[in-house]
Amino acid sequence: MKYQEIIYYTDELTDDFGNKPKKNHPLPKKYKYMTTSFLSRFFTSIIYQIMLQPLAYVYVKLRFHQKFKNKHALKEVKNGYFIYINHTALAADAFIPNILSFKKKNYIITGKQTSSMTLILPLLRSIGSLPLSDNMNQKKQLQKTIQTRFKQKSSITIYPEAHVWPYYTDIRPFTEESFKYAVKLNAPVFSITNCYQKRKFRKKPKIVSYIDGPFYQKDELSINENAKYLRDTVYSTMKKRANTYSTYSYFKYEKVEKNK
Repeated sequence: MKYQEIIYYTDELTDDFGNKPKKNHPLPKKYKYMTTSFLSRFFTSIIYQIMLQPLAYVYVKLRFHQKFKNKHALKEVKNGYFIYINHTALAADAFIPNILSFKKKNYIITGKQTSSMTLILPLLRSIGSLPLSDNMNQKKQLQKTIQTRFKQKSSITIYPEAHVWPYYTDIRPFTEESFKYAVKLNAPVFSITNCYQKRKFRKKPKIVSYIDGPFYQKDELSINENAKYLRDTVYSTMKKRANTYSTYSYFKYEKVEKNK
């Protein structure tokens, strides 16, 4: 087939083909991951349920003809859980986990580039963004916020590949570090593999999102061992799904050697 574009990469772990800010800024020191005022929480709920979720649903359905497979698996868990997804789109990646349930709010752990969007950080917070930070105090705040949201029976989404590769049809290697969030809370884990398939009348593919889980840690393993166990389980599951159901390559990715 004729690819729309060939994308050259050197490192699966660090290369990023998403939109990057012109200049990176740290998260403001006074940034709060949670707000306590009634009005703030009220308007946050309105923005999320009345505006974001309907818009997200319409966007992914019209733009990508997106649909879920095995969605009933989520009904096995009544409390909070973690979701791990391959990172292969921009807006679609942000929207798909938010339309899994119209009753359960979803939060997404976002990359440090989110910190550069200073003017809209309050808006991003209201729609569930949990930005990473290098600041130790903010790291503690993030961990506490994740714990609180989990206890509130929300879902927390993580993109373990960390970097965006648009329309990529395989699963890139990732570390077990992000799985420690789930392990420390003894939380159920789901994987969602966004697979790309050909559409009849358009060049751009549709997205079919395959849900697997819940996966649980093992009591006899340590935190680090459980993080690796869950990582390996999720990775192998996503790899199998992608290799089976991602059947259409819109972009072609070719690896080139780094200059020595």
